[in-house]
Amino acid sequence: MPEKILKAAGGLVLVALPFIVRNDYYLHLMNCIFMYSMLGMGFSIMWKNRLITCGQAGFWAVGAYTSTLLVMNAGVPFWLALLAAGIASALVALLTLSIALKAGPLQFFAITLVISFIIMQVLGVVEFFGGWHGIFGIPRPTIGSFVFLSKTSYYYLALFLLSANVFIFYALYRSRIGRAWTAIGLSASLAEMQGIDVYRYRLAATVIGCFFAGICGSFYAHYQTVLVPTTFSFQCSIFAQMYALIGGLSYYIAGPIAGAAVMVLLPELLRPVAEFQPIIYGVLLILIVVFLPRGILSIPQRFPVVRGFAQIGAKLKGLPISIKNLRK
Repeated sequence: MPEKILKAAGGLVLVALPFIVRNDYYLHLMNCIFMYSMLGMGFSIMWKNRLITCGQAGFWAVGAYTSTLLVMNAGVPFWLALLAAGIASALVALLTLSIALKAGPLQFFAITLVISFIIMQVLGVVEFFGGWHGIFGIPRPTIGSFVFLSKTSYYYLALFLLSANVFIFYALYRSRIGRAWTAIGLSASLAEMQGIDVYRYRLAATVIGCFFAGICGSFYAHYQTVLVPTTFSFQCSIFAQMYALIGGLSYYIAGPIAGAAVMVLLPELLRPVAEFQPIIYGVLLILIVVFLPRGILSIPQRFPVVRGFAQIGAKLKGLPISIKNLRK
């Protein structure tokens, strides 16, 4: 019960945050954290099946351009374009990665990398997609006569999309398909011996992860109102991996959110030493990977002193402490 109260309190803080923090730049950072969290969760759902993807940027781009072209060229409302963006990314994943999955996890990694690169090149070369100079003046989302213009309005839109993502992923992980994913993650060969169709469940995880990457791309396009193919480079796919890795690969929901927060906020904290920022940034990331291989969310388990302080704090407040639920 206290855990539910804490979660509800956290939700209320997020809802009330724009009224507490009135600085648009800080709200922009929160919007980025929400958006990148969705990308990281897409990587995590594949990692749960022991698949490593280097193609999140490509499917992010598919969603962004699908939504943009539907709204600008066909006059489709944003909310339908948002759904279409997710479906388009999922269909591209289904058509291209269904073959890659049959080849094996290593080949899957290589093919996702190639597909992401091809998508970026196609978007840059074909003038229909705006070419390398990009697309400008993308319409902003609307609800009736209300237009999303302020950082606050986009904050609530991003929070809504992330909340929906978390709710759906949480439900999936607790369902039969989630239990199958857990078995595959422990041992794909053993899971197959138990009658689990490894290929089908991995394909489902891949399509779902790419669907939400497309949703994220739609939000990005109508938030930035500008699309340039080089935005969706190989580096973006690496960052999607880093969000999950830094937060904790075994924390499939909380991990990407924590990792995205670190990746977004750390460069801001290092602005006073901007000339040394790449060095400090790289060293800190290496230290996290070496000393916290299970991510920053494992700090209480990794260091008993921290766990002791947490337990003392819980006792003072009369609340039980629980860490294992963060894995969800």
